[in-house]
Amino acid sequence: MGLFATHTTLEARSEGRFLATLDRAFEIWGPNGGYLSAIALRAAGHMAPDGHRPASITVQYPARADFGPAEVEVERLKGGSAALLAVTMRQGDRRFLTAQVWTTDRSQGPEHQSIVMPDVPAPEDLPSLQERAASAGRTPNPFWAGFDARPTDWTEGRNPAGPQTRQWFRYRDFPSDADPYLDAGRALLLIDTLVWPAHNRGLDAPARYLAPSLDVAAWFHQPAASEWLLLDVAAERAAGGLIHGTARVWSRDGRLVASGASGLAVLPPRPA
Repeated sequence: MGLFATHTTLEARSEGRFLATLDRAFEIWGPNGGYLSAIALRAAGHMAPDGHRPASITVQYPARADFGPAEVEVERLKGGSAALLAVTMRQGDRRFLTAQVWTTDRSQGPEHQSIVMPDVPAPEDLPSLQERAASAGRTPNPFWAGFDARPTDWTEGRNPAGPQTRQWFRYRDFPSDADPYLDAGRALLLIDTLVWPAHNRGLDAPARYLAPSLDVAAWFHQPAASEWLLLDVAAERAAGGLIHGTARVWSRDGRLVASGASGLAVLPPRPA
């Protein structure tokens, strides 16, 4: 298994209680929020009714986590064909994540997709993030080592299109037989992570402030069934000390796999 599958694995302790180990491979200002959310989603999958798949997740980050062991608790609030589960993650007395996860086994209903995937080059026709960064004399954050990332709209300096980014992503060594919760976690991690880079691409100069996530929400429309995922992310609004953005996740064959949104809180500027 690759880094993502390995480091989101949970150890069962008792009914609804698990142990996770937060790994530095997913470090951005501490444990990455999307990484924590993916662990919570996998924990919900362990307690969901048989035959269910994830439908949606909403996550709040009330405190910062540390690397190392973390307790995960899952409570089933509602059963049936649409089940609701509550997830809490904590270290000692500090609760650093709460989440609500809907799962379902429903399959009947209307089917349509009224939007189309952006017209972008195929991933194999694009240089990697590492190659782009090297040509600009920069080194990507080690976080990105677990991905094969291919930006479709790379620019030096401010993006003429504004605060948005479109990138192909492939998780390195991702298992082909991943369960639905691990598979959906791929999209969830990137939805949470990419609003900040999208915001930065709309700036004339690199930000001197940080903006960690307050929350993230995602809706899972259908299984990816695709090694590559296209992330189309825009940070549409920044005001009042908050940054908000939305994301769409597409499969290689143009299916909308997931969509979501994230809110970030701006911290004071870093010293010059």
